[in-house]
Amino acid sequence: MEELFYSIFCKLGYNQIYNNHVNKNYLDRNPSGFRFFIFSGWLFYDTLATDFFSQHYVNMPSQMSTNMNYIALGVLVEAYLLSYIYGQWANGNYNLRSGFKLGALLGLFVGLGINMITLGTVELMDIQGTVVDAVWNVTFFGIAGFLNGWVHQSLS
Repeated sequence: MEELFYSIFCKLGYNQIYNNHVNKNYLDRNPSGFRFFIFSGWLFYDTLATDFFSQHYVNMPSQMSTNMNYIALGVLVEAYLLSYIYGQWANGNYNLRSGFKLGALLGLFVGLGINMITLGTVELMDIQGTVVDAVWNVTFFGIAGFLNGWVHQSLS
């Protein structure tokens, strides 16, 4: 995994950034967040909340197809960045509470901030679906941050 990241960064000409910021510490801490994001997202959106969200679509295509490759790549980026930001933000003071706090803040940014902009521009869901998705994102990212705090604390 580390070799893949290094080769991507080198091909893009960012090997100095890789050497300074993307290191084995964050790659070791990433898998728990990735597994949580992938499985809980699938469980929530494809199983538990499918009927709810289908009733709140406004401009969503009815036959929308999903590409798991892009979803997995996006989740990998989210998990890595959450781990990296937490590692920088906590500054060595790793614990469960600070992990949940940072995760919930990022969930608020993604869930409420980006969803409200999406509501105002392309209106994929109505306001009720947008608010429920925002609450889910705060919870979702909060738990992922909690797991990050736990992993950082145990590996430190």
